[in-house]
Amino acid sequence: MRKNYIIATAGHVDHGKTCLIKALTGKDCDTHPEEKKRGITIHLGFSHLHLSDGVTAGIVDVPGHKDFIETMISGINGVDLVFFIVAANEGVRTQTHEHLQILNCLGVQKGIIIITKCDLVDEDTLFYAAEEIKELVQNTFLAQAPIIETSVSTGKNITLLKSLCLEILTKDLSAPNTFFINQYSRPFRFFPDRFFQVKGLGTVVTGTVLSGSYHCSNPLQTIPSSKELKIRKMEAYGVETQNIVAGQRASLNITNFPFHDFQKGIMLTDQDYAVTSLLDVSLTIFNIPNPFNLWTTVEFFHATNHTQAKIHLINKDHLFPQETCYAQIHLEKALPLCYGDKFIIRNTSGILTLGGGTIMDAFPLHHRRRTEKVRELFQKRDHNSLSLLVETEIEKYIKPITLAKISQNLFMKISENDFAMLSSDYMYTNQWFWKKKNQDQLEAKIITYLKIAHKHNPLENNGKSLEGLISLVNDYPDLVKSLLLKRTLEQMVEKGTLTIRENTYALANHQVVLSSKDHEHIHWIDQVLLNCKAQLPLIDKITLRAKEVGIDEKKVKIILFYLVQKKRIFTYEGDYIHSINVNPLRPKLKNYLIAHPDGITVAEFRDLINGNRKICLVLLNLFEREGWIIRKEDKRYLR
Repeated sequence: MRKNYIIATAGHVDHGKTCLIKALTGKDCDTHPEEKKRGITIHLGFSHLHLSDGVTAGIVDVPGHKDFIETMISGINGVDLVFFIVAANEGVRTQTHEHLQILNCLGVQKGIIIITKCDLVDEDTLFYAAEEIKELVQNTFLAQAPIIETSVSTGKNITLLKSLCLEILTKDLSAPNTFFINQYSRPFRFFPDRFFQVKGLGTVVTGTVLSGSYHCSNPLQTIPSSKELKIRKMEAYGVETQNIVAGQRASLNITNFPFHDFQKGIMLTDQDYAVTSLLDVSLTIFNIPNPFNLWTTVEFFHATNHTQAKIHLINKDHLFPQETCYAQIHLEKALPLCYGDKFIIRNTSGILTLGGGTIMDAFPLHHRRRTEKVRELFQKRDHNSLSLLVETEIEKYIKPITLAKISQNLFMKISENDFAMLSSDYMYTNQWFWKKKNQDQLEAKIITYLKIAHKHNPLENNGKSLEGLISLVNDYPDLVKSLLLKRTLEQMVEKGTLTIRENTYALANHQVVLSSKDHEHIHWIDQVLLNCKAQLPLIDKITLRAKEVGIDEKKVKIILFYLVQKKRIFTYEGDYIHSINVNPLRPKLKNYLIAHPDGITVAEFRDLINGNRKICLVLLNLFEREGWIIRKEDKRYLR
């Protein structure tokens, strides 16, 4: 069972949110002089409540005044339970509606409806207040929430509220066998909502741990500035700790970052993290005066972040009140966002909350056209399936992508066992994903390449080695070249498209049957080269002589290639020499170099084999290529 939770208040100004928290915890969350003077909450207030057996709930008290909606939004990150507060003597008011809409958009799942100031009204007024609230929360996450009547003056139901908090918080609402984002398993994210300086200690920041866990011995950095922080100490609920986890309110004492350098929107994390200015989202709007058109400019709010944004509708041309659609959001400023995060949008004058939604892709492609394929990708990401989510990530990339890259894009710790089998359209091997069509395209390239090779070398039964085919995947990442090629070749062999011959891959339907004429021509050229001995033959002369015996120029080239493949002859830069003429020269040169460790020149080698300078250069270069001699300046030595 979890041990740490976050509770937030919500409701209209002066409906008793702060007084209720004081009655529950004994702490007054209005600590600023201006709040005392005006008698309303202006800043976020914080307290905590020990429920039982080490279970603690941090409490965030948000302002209810319309002028501080932005502060309210920044304070309800990672909320597990909301106290939805309505005063019995005033009933549902403007910010009651607005706060409920915001909570709905932010995906809060659990709540308790609390009617405050019950000692100020009679039973009839209390009854009508409850009925009004029930009507308001229909079709929201609070539709089945308990309603508690309280009074901080008399202490009515304050103790009951504490026990109800424990019961609701520890009740698991996640459906079995469905994929949902586990904030405990995600990497660490922390958005400070307060930062100040303590004399002699340095900067102190406080906030809610949105996801993951952090140990003070680990590196910690700011996003987007990537400044590494030094932590003197950490506290959770006023107690010093070495480790903080999702669902906790925490404070960090930082020694190397001045508090005035902190700005709202800075995120702390111990992971590499890329900011983004383009988002794919699911968007819902409230009851607003005018529908959204294809493009709309708004103010975008996420955690403690705020920037202007342009919304591009994807599957609708107009978005009317109470409707939901897919959209792409272009942010004016890049922010640290990730898949599954919730957001709120307000109008550009900042007086009206328009709606909100869920980030479906924090690193999407730019959808310049609203094609059917784009809409299908949105629909796949909208399903409750990690496998489909992985597939859409693969789909975004032309080339193969690693599991690590997908985990980074989703900011989730994903292993091979975390998702079910991918559809047949996608392949996975050794931490790499690719589309089946990538493999199909490579198969087509291999078939075409081998067809050409077989056509050019009709006398050769063998095909191409793995090394000979690697050039077909040169446009792929280095780490995946061999992996993808091997996997493709294996499957082509399994299907019977290819066959393996002497460690080479050939088309299965390629068969060479040499005729008696072929044998005769091959033997003729073989003998010509053999008879040249230690002299290099001129290919032009061989071609002319071959023509006299019925072998055309094309057939000469084919036979020469065939003899090279069979290692009957050697070739170097267009020159050919018979292996029988070469092989005796190797031990002859080796023995000479053993006896003469000071090396051999070209002229000395020419005298050794009684050949001309040209064949000597070819032979020495050939032996160098074989790797057993080495050249230094004008001499060759044994390697």
